[in-house]
Amino acid sequence: MIRKYPKALQISRLAVALRASKNFIQTKLAIDPKDNISIISFGINPKRLCPYTYDKNVLFNSLKKIQITGKGHLHQALAFSLQIIIQEMRKISGKIHRIFIISDDKLNYQTKIEKIVNLAKGLGVYIDICQIGKPQDYKKSVLKKIADFTNGDYGYFNNPKAIINSGKEYASKKLVRSQPSFYSSDKIEKVAPLMSEIALPLRRPTLMELSSSMSERGTGEKKCGICHSIKAPLTNADFYTEGRYCPNCDRPVHLSCAAMWAKKSEDKNNVFRCPWCFFLITISKSAMKMFENLDKDSEQPKIIEEDKIKETNMIEIKNIDQINASCSYCYNIFLGDFKVFKCENCGSFYHDPCLQKMYTEYKACRFCGAKIINM
Repeated sequence: MIRKYPKALQISRLAVALRASKNFIQTKLAIDPKDNISIISFGINPKRLCPYTYDKNVLFNSLKKIQITGKGHLHQALAFSLQIIIQEMRKISGKIHRIFIISDDKLNYQTKIEKIVNLAKGLGVYIDICQIGKPQDYKKSVLKKIADFTNGDYGYFNNPKAIINSGKEYASKKLVRSQPSFYSSDKIEKVAPLMSEIALPLRRPTLMELSSSMSERGTGEKKCGICHSIKAPLTNADFYTEGRYCPNCDRPVHLSCAAMWAKKSEDKNNVFRCPWCFFLITISKSAMKMFENLDKDSEQPKIIEEDKIKETNMIEIKNIDQINASCSYCYNIFLGDFKVFKCENCGSFYHDPCLQKMYTEYKACRFCGAKIINM
């Protein structure tokens, strides 16, 4: 992540930052050729210059896209970076995620920076900072505090040659955390505390999918990807009653089968990874409890949250900065670009465009299934 420097400053600073970035990329890929790197520049608004890749030429060419604007909002850059990292975390586990910032200390800080840094620490994301120039007050340096709080590396440099060489030093300090074995009793404690917060719920079927499933009962009805049956072994429920889909690869599963799979997961007992695409998924604790206590020979229960149709209103939220959640439709965090609405029934949040799309598809809240009555 590179700060765009104002014209009023020496242009050589930008050139030095770019050379340090190239050194970082080159050394990082030399250590591990399959390390994925994404580059973001931040000026008035953060901008992603290239997606995750280990192609050195693509990364080097993306650095040429940087344009000088003269303003840097660190909280926006970090929020944008975490949004990208969270998308990667949901896809695959076992990776160490780091944010590497090259900037001076002339940044705009806001109180929301603390919330964003807490999120980074909770997700186990390290923030390394290479500061160009001496800080105005070393002990009170916000950049140093951010690096220290997230267990990242911090350094400031006045000499251009030192800045350029620092790219190699930061790349060589690749953090490797010991991974406990699958059967280790301390596995759960070593999972980043907020990983369960970024896991996504199984997707409910659309009205069209439900209609299709009911009309095809006994013939072309969906089969669960876990038990490979139309009826759930645990509840004997049909797929149209208990069916859900992976939010990433759209594989069909029974809710009860997913709950039993989650119970055997190495993560928290209501969080698991899709058996096919390894996407991070969560199941409500109430559903987990119901299926755990259900005896296979007991009478078929009513599926949780399916026994009656609920109704809800969507309420516009004014203080978007106070929201500590992501959109339940697109799963991105709220940056203030659109109006935000909250489901009165379950408390899920949605961007305005996402809410409009969801209403067209479901006429209901995607998270809790309650019918939306004020649109």
